[in-house]
Amino acid sequence: MTWLVLGGALAVIVLYLATLFARGEIRRLVRTLRWVVGGALLGGAGLLGARGQMLIASFLAAGGIGLLLRGRLGPIDFGSGLSSPNNASAVSSHHFDMRLDHETGEVSGTVRAGHFAGRPLAQLSAAECWALYDEVSDDPDSLALYESWLNANRAGWRDYFATEFGMDPGEEETAPGSGPATEISGTEEAYQILGLEPGASAEAIKAAHRKLMKSVHPDAGGSAFLAARINQAKDLLLKQTASSRKS
Repeated sequence: MTWLVLGGALAVIVLYLATLFARGEIRRLVRTLRWVVGGALLGGAGLLGARGQMLIASFLAAGGIGLLLRGRLGPIDFGSGLSSPNNASAVSSHHFDMRLDHETGEVSGTVRAGHFAGRPLAQLSAAECWALYDEVSDDPDSLALYESWLNANRAGWRDYFATEFGMDPGEEETAPGSGPATEISGTEEAYQILGLEPGASAEAIKAAHRKLMKSVHPDAGGSAFLAARINQAKDLLLKQTASSRKS
């Protein structure tokens, strides 16, 4: 009976992992493997310890604990440098702090300066959204970032603003391919944009870049501003990684 239960549990786990792989949710797949393998090592250590095989049990326990805490098992990386714990990118401007969820593509934000400082964008009324749009219109970075949030969360906002508040319908969103008015501040911001921990490998940087560009690339209806920021972050971190290897 015990083996039947274990076999059923293993089948469920394998099916879940296969589903994640088929959906392309590689980050979640890696995190799940981390807990499954780490838990299996600790479970095996417990069984061997109960049988008196303390030496082997100690090796298994050390491997399981190291995997769960650091995300690595010897040379094998189970996501230690793949993504931040919340699996999201952070992009900021003078007026906004924005977050892009890697799994869902959801864009959320908070106002950091001005009349609506401290307010989550999702809590603003239509009239407040228009007032904020007018307030940040002189800051290209903030305006482009705000438009990214409006595109993701307020479908048809441009026509609504034109009808209800008299916005010039000829105004166009930041042209595709145009970059931010300012460069990213440094490696810390670059890691935040890609949702990576400091020290991530070149492979992890490229993988994060590819994943994010699928959801924000202008050709896919995404944001030119976010795409430019993500490209800047990738280029900066890859340059830094190459320099570190040479030194």
